[in-house]
Amino acid sequence: MLRRVYVWEAPVRIFHWAHVASIAVLAFTGYYIGNPFITVPDETAQTYLMGWMRAIHFGAAFVFGLGFLVRVYWMFVGNQYASWRDWLPVSRDRWGFFGRQLKYYLFLAKERPHYMGHNPVAGLSYAAFGVMVLVQGLTGFALYAEPYADGFWRAAFGWLLTLFGNQTLRWVHHALMWLFAAFFVVHLYMAILADVEERNAAITGIVSGVKFNHAPDH
Repeated sequence: MLRRVYVWEAPVRIFHWAHVASIAVLAFTGYYIGNPFITVPDETAQTYLMGWMRAIHFGAAFVFGLGFLVRVYWMFVGNQYASWRDWLPVSRDRWGFFGRQLKYYLFLAKERPHYMGHNPVAGLSYAAFGVMVLVQGLTGFALYAEPYADGFWRAAFGWLLTLFGNQTLRWVHHALMWLFAAFFVVHLYMAILADVEERNAAITGIVSGVKFNHAPDH
């Protein structure tokens, strides 16, 4: 019989979807800022449109950043499935499970390991995602600080402009956007694959918080 398990707590679910929405807005507006693909005849209106795109982009960045900080906080106060230990293979058992899961993904094993939370390969990929978010945030806030001659933003992030320059920061920021897009595609594919093969509500679980366990819990 299947056993219902409350895996994803409300803060995890809420900020998961906040991240999805904000990343979609950031990708659209960020791509427009780098390559204005919507043109209007009036130059003033074009400038006005760019201003709105930048404002929306920065607003979505703050939403994403807040959600990311809450998620990091929840790693230390949430349940076992939200814990940072579910992201990093810090134990010997977790490394063993990592090897089993990686073999399955590389088509070297037929049996799929079952996990209620993040499997070790997914968990480590989310840790890498966190590093990408950190770099994206630093480069983004540095570019945000560029118009300011002084003040908080310039003092906090202006050193990146001095150290790397505008164009390097823009290139890194833009390249990471495409890495986020690739991560989204792979993440969605893996979630659907897990739902189909394990039949544990991997997709609906991030809405309801509940997954179904029919194997030993890892």
